[in-house]
Amino acid sequence: MKIEKILIVADNSPASIKAIQYGFNLAKDMGAKVLLLSVIQAGSAAGNPDAGIFPDDALAQLKEQVANFLQQAKPDDVQGIDIETRTPVGEILPVVVQAIANWGADLVVAGTHGRTGLSKLFSGSVSESIIHHSPIPVLIVPGV
Repeated sequence: MKIEKILIVADNSPASIKAIQYGFNLAKDMGAKVLLLSVIQAGSAAGNPDAGIFPDDALAQLKEQVANFLQQAKPDDVQGIDIETRTPVGEILPVVVQAIANWGADLVVAGTHGRTGLSKLFSGSVSESIIHHSPIPVLIVPGV
């Protein structure tokens, strides 16, 4: 199986930064294209109308911050790698599964925070959800 397209799922955590580095190293070694994806959860940009910050403005600002993070998180040596970045708004799992299908990814790379016990029970595990719902292989990079 030839890996031609790697989908890297990222947020602004240390685990994701490590996964981004790993994903780009794989892409460089395999001559693969990269889709760097960071999903913005719909409720994360509610704004504050009393302070003059409306939801659309808050969302636009958050999208800009996430796009800047993705730009800064790219490794220095990405020459020769075809890179696309996306910052869609929605629920993480459905957006990732849809991106896999629409973009035609061959591999997903994601980081894990390594939560266990109660913190995992209450917050869930995005990487574990991706593993269970992805139609393609998923490479999980530990954050520690």
